[in-house]
Formats: sequence, structure tokens, C-alpha cells
Amino acid sequence: MNTESTVFAGQLLIAMPNLADPNFWHTVVLLGVHSREEGAFGLVINRPLEVDMRTVLQDLGEDPSGGPFPEVLGGGPVEPTHGFVISDRPDLLDDEDLLPVADDIGISGSTDVLLALTRGRIQARYHLVLGYSGWAPGQLEREIEENSWLVAPASHRIIFETPFPERWNAALASIGVDPGTIVDLGSASPS
Repeated sequence: MNTESTVFAGQLLIAMPNLADPNFWHTVVLLGVHSREEGAFGLVINRPLEVDMRTVLQDLGEDPSGGPFPEVLGGGPVEPTHGFVISDRPDLLDDEDLLPVADDIGISGSTDVLLALTRGRIQARYHLVLGYSGWAPGQLEREIEENSWLVAPASHRIIFETPFPERWNAALASIGVDPGTIVDLGSASPS
């Protein structure tokens, strides 16, 4: 794979076991933006937080009596209080800043979109993700060349149907990699 010219936007990044950064240990990242000149932006999709959606809604001054609500995810170490919505119906989202990742996956940073989803005005599967992951220009390409990440196609099934603890294995399986065959050159867990 020539990482010099490949654009990975709309793909999943799968952290390899040798990536010992605790922010990315066994994570799967939905990559929303990537260019050699601008760097990359993505959201971790398999790291639930101990934050209840009702608390988030209360903090926004909203009535949290609806539900059920999805779990809130930790999207990465950058700006951990900034929220993003990943939805499986980007065609229904009224957001001029919507970032379409695939035909059936979109990312929005709009509070109005979140509220429309939580109030049931938009019928879609979604995740609220707090924080994001970012890479400087050339950084992600370097990390991929160093075998810190594998790349897989974005998958509606993995993002919206697969239980969080199974997403890393499912992402690996989607590209034909058996997690048991990956050699861990680091430790069993990050320090």
C-alpha cells in the first residue's frame, strides 16, 4: 500500500497490539477526514464512557426523559468535551457541516442534530462521541508504515450493530485477519 498518496477518509483504523498508547489500545477509529496536507480526524467507535446520555442532555438544558439512549463513546484524547454524532442516516440530517463518510454513515458536530435524534424527530441509529482523534500532516501515514494501524473499509454493521467489546475483532475479521495471529511486540496492555 502506498501511503504517500492513499487517502484513508471513510475507512476504519484498527490499532495493532504494539500501539501501546493507552488512548488507542485495541481501538477502532472511524476516519472522517484525511489528506497528506491537512492531516487526519477520526472518532474511536469502541470505547464507551461512564457518561450517561441523560446527563449530557441535562447539561444542554434538555429534558432527558426520553430514551432509550445509546451509550456515549470516547472519540479520542483531543477536546474530550466536544461532541460529535455518528449517524446511519446522513440523508436525514439537516446540517450544512455534515461530513458524509459513506452512503449510510455521517458525522455531525451539531447540537441540533443530537437533539433531533434524542427527541425522536429523526429516526436513525446514532452514537454521541465525546472528543476526537487527530493526526498532523504525514503522521498517520508514518504510523501506518510503522504497522501501528491496519486499515479496513467502514462498516455499518461494525459501527451500529456489533457490541463494543467485539468491534476490534470484527474490524480485523472484516479484512481477513484472525486476532489470534497478530504478534504483540509490546506488552499485554498499555502502561
